[in-house]
Amino acid sequence: MIKKLLTIFLITAICICSSISVSAYTEQYVFDYENALSYDEVQELESTAEQIENEYGYCVMFCITDEETDENYAQNIYDTYTDNENGMVFVHDTESESYHYYVTEPAKSRFDLTKMQDAYDSNNSYFGGIEYFYTVVENSLSYDDTEIEYTDTDVYTTGDETDSSKSPVKTIILCIVVGMAMGFIIIFAIASKNKSVRMQKNATVYTRPGSFVVTGSYDNFLYKNLDKTPKPKQENKN
Repeated sequence: MIKKLLTIFLITAICICSSISVSAYTEQYVFDYENALSYDEVQELESTAEQIENEYGYCVMFCITDEETDENYAQNIYDTYTDNENGMVFVHDTESESYHYYVTEPAKSRFDLTKMQDAYDSNNSYFGGIEYFYTVVENSLSYDDTEIEYTDTDVYTTGDETDSSKSPVKTIILCIVVGMAMGFIIIFAIASKNKSVRMQKNATVYTRPGSFVVTGSYDNFLYKNLDKTPKPKQENKN
């Protein structure tokens, strides 16, 4: 019974960890595999892309990489990190200085790829180019009055507060707690198996019934000691 409960708990913990990692993937818009951007620059661009998706319903991603890419590479990134049917991903291959992109079918009429690429190339820095790229995207979407409805299931706060669903500190703490709990359970399960001897009232559990039969017995005495003590004589009292 204990083993079944431990198995169920471990499966639940693994599912929780998997859901954390999956949720982290769906919130990413900018992929900097060249380390061309600083952390603050990535966060600012992510915020812009997220705002575009929340306001207009289109998921727009940007990728910088030195790998050999093609349209399938771009589509794989989009399909892996979002399930939004309206959007695109723009990939810059710095090794061959080429561009590849993937646009979903409903969004093909919304984006001018030539204008977007020109906007990116117009700035000497990666951050400035991607920032201008998102400006062109937002302008092209804001000119159309037929905006699609986009349902955002995340919980956001206003003002200077941070989004609790994206707090890396809480995610790290949750992962540590889950990891410690899983480690304790595994160690407890291993330690419980090391107890091979249990207290018994008698030794019947160590013998097989009817296996011990006495066919004969005799005693051997290795030594013989005789001690003689003289009997005291009684004196006559007359």
